[in-house]
Amino acid sequence: MSFPATVIAAGGVVWRERGDTRQVLLVHRPRYDDWSLPKGKLTAHEHVLLGAQREIEEETGQRVVFGPPLGTQRYPVRKNGGTAEKLVHYWSAVPVDDGAFEPNDEVDQISWLAVDKARGKLSYPRDVDILDALEHVVPVVATVIVVRHADAVKRKDWDGKDTLRPLSSTGTAVAERLSDVLQALGANRIISSDAERCVATVAPYAASIERHIHLWPEISERGYDANPDRLRGLADRVWRPGKVTVVCSHRPVLPALSRELGLKVGKFATGSFLVAHRLEDGRVVTERFSAP
Repeated sequence: MSFPATVIAAGGVVWRERGDTRQVLLVHRPRYDDWSLPKGKLTAHEHVLLGAQREIEEETGQRVVFGPPLGTQRYPVRKNGGTAEKLVHYWSAVPVDDGAFEPNDEVDQISWLAVDKARGKLSYPRDVDILDALEHVVPVVATVIVVRHADAVKRKDWDGKDTLRPLSSTGTAVAERLSDVLQALGANRIISSDAERCVATVAPYAASIERHIHLWPEISERGYDANPDRLRGLADRVWRPGKVTVVCSHRPVLPALSRELGLKVGKFATGSFLVAHRLEDGRVVTERFSAP
């Protein structure tokens, strides 16, 4: 007996401040006559953050960037004549422009409401739980995205200096996809090892936002091997209030670099990344993603 695959969806709590009032954006779906949070199913091979961004824009007209995760929902849905589990990921989401909403068959109304009023208007208790999580993760003081460079040409296949070893074709494709993901996270500051494979991993995004890449030799393999103590004190330079900072480095350096940044040490596959949000109360909220 076969079971339908889990339906993966993503969305967010879109919020803004109006004076002393925090407002959130709800959508009305005529098919179900309900009020809910904007969300939708991912397309094939779509990164979950990009799927969440696309669905929010399609349903509300708002282009957003994402902050901390707010949790997930799991519930049964009908699929292919049977029942499947639906898994929905949610993030805090802030509008970056005032897009125009156009009513359609899926969403015919949107409404900005104060949080308390939104809580009473939502049709499902599970959405209220996600909405309530927002209070615990905003405001964000600073964000750091730690990236291991994308797949590079193998050492044995490269005759030049190791610092000049380029990305493989697979790595180049990952770097292009990573650019869209960094945009969804609102990255606005870019730091990289001076090794070519690191620079090339973040170069597409730097070009897309016309930003300079800050090259730090001390977070390269060569620089770290020469003097590991040079990582000391980097945390103050990386964690910048109001900034979303990308830091691209290497597998041998990342454990020590993560510890210096006050983050949990873990394994990083090529192209994978960790997103860390420092909150106003001093807590740090993290989540990990595989290569896009």
